[in-house]
Amino acid sequence: MDSKTEVVSDLPTLTYLSMDPLTSTVGSSQVLAYVERLALRGVDVDLVTFEHRVDFDLRERLAGIGVRWRPQDFGRHGSAGGLGRVVRACQSIRGAVMVHARSDMAAGAVSLAGIDRWVWDVRSFWVDQKVASGVIRAGSMQERIMRRVEHRAAIRCSAAIALTESAIVELDRRYNHAVSPKATVVTTCVDLDRFQASTMPPMPLRVLLSGTLNRYYDLQSMLDLVAELRRRRPVEFIVASPEETDWEAELSTVEAVRVSATPDEMKDLVASSHLGLSVCRDDAGVSLLAAMPTKIGEFLAAGRPVVVNPGLIDAAALLTQERCGVTYGQASSCGLDEAVDQLEDLLADPMTSERCRSLAESHFDLETGVDCLIGVYRSLCG
Repeated sequence: MDSKTEVVSDLPTLTYLSMDPLTSTVGSSQVLAYVERLALRGVDVDLVTFEHRVDFDLRERLAGIGVRWRPQDFGRHGSAGGLGRVVRACQSIRGAVMVHARSDMAAGAVSLAGIDRWVWDVRSFWVDQKVASGVIRAGSMQERIMRRVEHRAAIRCSAAIALTESAIVELDRRYNHAVSPKATVVTTCVDLDRFQASTMPPMPLRVLLSGTLNRYYDLQSMLDLVAELRRRRPVEFIVASPEETDWEAELSTVEAVRVSATPDEMKDLVASSHLGLSVCRDDAGVSLLAAMPTKIGEFLAAGRPVVVNPGLIDAAALLTQERCGVTYGQASSCGLDEAVDQLEDLLADPMTSERCRSLAESHFDLETGVDCLIGVYRSLCG
């Protein structure tokens, strides 16, 4: 921690509620990273998460910096399991003075618990994303319930945090400008000490697709990019997804190298690549407005350009403006050849790594994100 970093002593206990396990990709890269840094800043953190198993080394690590971690049993999958987690979360946070509710299910638990001071961490348009990826059926009872949860959260939360400016604009459109007066953008930040800039590795070209790979992503567009790059030069295509995907046969056909990497190993894997892919489905619609995949900041911090789809409006604008990536997908205005031409130009430019790192420092720095969070918590107290 930098010697100029503020140490906080004027906040009540913060109860941080996340439905994601700390051992998951998201839990490790986002929840754990923020909670640890908040605790090191002096914030008294009471952490509630839902776990498939309890990592006792992690429990000791958190206890060592003063975090009270109360892991709950994850329970069943499906809508019944989700409802059970909401009820148990509600019970676990009753009486909390100040709550950070990460995503919509946590917001539902906070509403049931009757908490007065709480932050709705929007993360993504949860229900829109689930419908787009086929997890929830459009028009179902589950969708209607979760839309009411979102509505209630937008109106009743004390403060809101979103990953993008576009998300706040959309929430204002939905809820009569109720969100922007109390909203702050805190994007998917990266620990810049872990993901350090490095020189490009030697050839052949290594293209990396890392993190969760589900039906929210446009695999075909990414395979098309790899195929066109391979037509021009040797390419090693690496896929580091924590779980088996629905496309193992397709990945095998294109000779993708399947690897597994722990969160600690991911920084080295990113550094060993030349280029990152984060192309979501443009037909996922409005849910894209609130999305900012974690991998984007990680690639940039290591000095690597990224390919994103046009529907990730905030990310696409940043990468295009700063010449740190290429926009390509189902809704692209440019063709495949032109997109790969742009990638070739970026890879040939010796200043690309420096620009990428600079963008990470200005928009994805974890310390800056924690500063913003502390400011939001203070706003709840006074």
